[in-house]
Amino acid sequence: MPSRVWVVPGPEWKVAAAQLRVVENQLPHWIEEQADEAIDPVVARVKAAVMNVDVQGGPAGHTGLRARVAAGVGVRKGVSTKSNAYFRIFTDMTNPAELPIPRGLDSPKGWRHPLFGNKDYWFQSRPTRPGWFTDTIADSADEIERGIANALDRAERLAG
Repeated sequence: MPSRVWVVPGPEWKVAAAQLRVVENQLPHWIEEQADEAIDPVVARVKAAVMNVDVQGGPAGHTGLRARVAAGVGVRKGVSTKSNAYFRIFTDMTNPAELPIPRGLDSPKGWRHPLFGNKDYWFQSRPTRPGWFTDTIADSADEIERGIANALDRAERLAG
């Protein structure tokens, strides 16, 4: 007949359980704070990068379009103990007809558009230095990873 073992938790078990509950409840917030600290400067660099894009070798003087693209750069994020943490840096345009422009500015292929709104004459615009979006984010990957690792380290220290 198997014997039974009864464990009566002492005060150290209660302290450990309380610490784990704090970590479980606070971890999403810590990760979000650290992610914000890591991601917000990246978003600012992405916005600045698009303002410096030259198209077809012309000067970066007329920046109305680039300013609209920069205004559309944002981040979606979510963190939960029950699911995955995520963030996504994105571009969006208020005018649906301009939706291809951010990707076109980032790609060597550029984008096609009617010249000055004339739908009988289409023009191919190409950036002289593509990658304002993808390269800027890729260059920041280590920085973002460090921010998330800092949040996890903080949780480990508090739980230990």
